[in-house]
Amino acid sequence: MDTPVFSHIPTLIAAYMRAAASTRPGSRTGPFTTGIDPHSDDPMRNYAVPDHGACPGAGDIDTLITFFRHGHRVPRLEYIEEDAPRAWPALAAAGFTLERRTPVMIATPLTRLTPRSPAGITIRQATSDADLTAAATVQHHAYQMPSPPGPHDIARLTRLTQRGGITAIAVDETSGTVAGTGLIDVTGDRPAVGELAAVGVLTAFRRRGIASALSAHLARTAHSQGISLVFLEAEPEEEKIYRRTGFTDATTKIWASIR
Repeated sequence: MDTPVFSHIPTLIAAYMRAAASTRPGSRTGPFTTGIDPHSDDPMRNYAVPDHGACPGAGDIDTLITFFRHGHRVPRLEYIEEDAPRAWPALAAAGFTLERRTPVMIATPLTRLTPRSPAGITIRQATSDADLTAAATVQHHAYQMPSPPGPHDIARLTRLTQRGGITAIAVDETSGTVAGTGLIDVTGDRPAVGELAAVGVLTAFRRRGIASALSAHLARTAHSQGISLVFLEAEPEEEKIYRRTGFTDATTKIWASIR
């Protein structure tokens, strides 16, 4: 059964994104919620999300840019386009460039998920510090991060679990190697919405369906725990994987920055 895409779903996802950004060090800057990773200047971990229906003025955007520059971060935004349609013209006028528009896909308990079943691979939840360390290691490898994971990376995954999120690992049954990982993150005030993210597989284990199996396992586990809406944003090379697994397009997300 295909997942019905209701008109309120983009609003729910946008609200989740603002709530997620607000859990990081940052502030309210005009009509924006900002989230900063104190341990990393990776642009993907530092961004602002506009308010629902925001129409920022030039002064609002100047203040936002100053906030990021003062923190030695690239001024960036990530947001659901249809939740704040008047934000982009103002950002473009201020010199922001569009990094990309990505499809946002969803799964609900009504979604018929059809993952691949990679031979010799067990998918299970991460339940120990060793599991979380292995998950962080795979993430750093898969996303080509320049340094190995540190204590703050393990602490981040631990906090995710403590607030009701889920981390899963794919284990090679022959060698015991943790070959892949992924997670569902949640926010305290939106327990019914979860973000499927950080799905990564070691190079030697790719093209076996592990990402598909991890994604379906995480979505089904989330649904069983009361997280009824699971969403993800798909990179161009990942879109076919998620659609084949059963995820449905729901809306689009804008990434924008000024260098």
